[in-house]
Amino acid sequence: MAVTAIQDVRDVLAAYPGLADVAVLAHAQEPVGEVLVAYVVASSPGLDLVALHKHVREMLPGSAVPAAIVVVDAIPVDAEGIPQRQALPAPDLRGLLPYRSPDTPRQEALCTIFAEVLSRTRCGVDDDFFIMGGESIDAMLIASRVGPAFGLEISMNELFDAPTVAELDQLLDRMSTGG
Repeated sequence: MAVTAIQDVRDVLAAYPGLADVAVLAHAQEPVGEVLVAYVVASSPGLDLVALHKHVREMLPGSAVPAAIVVVDAIPVDAEGIPQRQALPAPDLRGLLPYRSPDTPRQEALCTIFAEVLSRTRCGVDDDFFIMGGESIDAMLIASRVGPAFGLEISMNELFDAPTVAELDQLLDRMSTGG
């Protein structure tokens, strides 16, 4: 992950009311590779994590949204002020979204396209393109395969706005019905 991307994520989180401290670190997560994890210290009890997640998704592109936000009592730092990764709890990134199989032939086809392009053994309908390591070139490849498969034209940006198979399936529904 680029340092500027990590700093941008940190800046968005640091501006959120109710946070006293923030650290954003890249963590290796098999099989997706590096994902961002945010560690936050609440300035008072009752931090609304749902609202915080929503804020982050609204303010950052999907590829910069942390895979997890972990609330901690304090963020330990070294003499230079750099967060000490070994002193922070390891995030549990397993099962953030349990695998959900496709319900329709279109969802099954979309899962297959996502899995093939992103070199995964499988993709569930709730698996996030960005968390699976998707990048711009992958989005272009997926869009170029989805469009012809369903007789609709989708852009890379539309995929960024609908990064899961479930969301893309809903987008394709709206596109095909003109809604």
